Amino acid sequence: MKSYHVLFILSIILISCHPQEKPIQNTNTQPDEIAKNTMPKAENNKQSLVLTFDALQLVDQISGSSNELPFGTPLDQLTEIINNALQSKAESIAVNKECSAGPLKMMAWSNGLTLVFQENNTKSDDPKIDWLFQGWSVSPKEGVQKLTTMAGIGIGSTLDEIQSAYEIEVRKTSLGHEFSTAAGMYGILDGAGKDAKITHLWSGVSCNFR
Repeated sequence: MKSYHVLFILSIILISCHPQEKPIQNTNTQPDEIAKNTMPKAENNKQSLVLTFDALQLVDQISGSSNELPFGTPLDQLTEIINNALQSKAESIAVNKECSAGPLKMMAWSNGLTLVFQENNTKSDDPKIDWLFQGWSVSPKEGVQKLTTMAGIGIGSTLDEIQSAYEIEVRKTSLGHEFSTAAGMYGILDGAGKDAKITHLWSGVSCNFR
């Protein structure tokens, strides 16, 4: 009987000294939790629209890289890009048949930007008319951030500022004090002095009546 008690006590001691295994934890993770833990945080990749000669540009505010939107870009493609960049849709779309350049489709946004599209002259059996980007213009709009060139020239810039950024020619026309750059940007000033300000700006095909 004593031997039985001794064996029983020894068995309890051995059990208590044996290392206990930790319980297996549940390693199943939901897909959204995996993505949260492993994916880098999304950067604010907002792009700014910049005016340039014979084109527009998208400039990444974080990296500074730019993509050109050249004349000749199809309307549907360009419209989607501009809507995303401005975070708004065009407020008006109309075709002007009275322009000297022929019928022009014009799309205007609330910030004063108007894009000009011309019919594709390429002959095709497809009855659908393709409109291609051929010009832009900017007019004054209060309470909105103005569009500018990479040099910071836009509506409200002075003649002195323009001349510091570009080589320009200024002449008096039926439109007023009109200026132009060798690269193909045009505008109207509200006067002739150094402090005269830009009231309108455009490049490419336009529908100005002189």
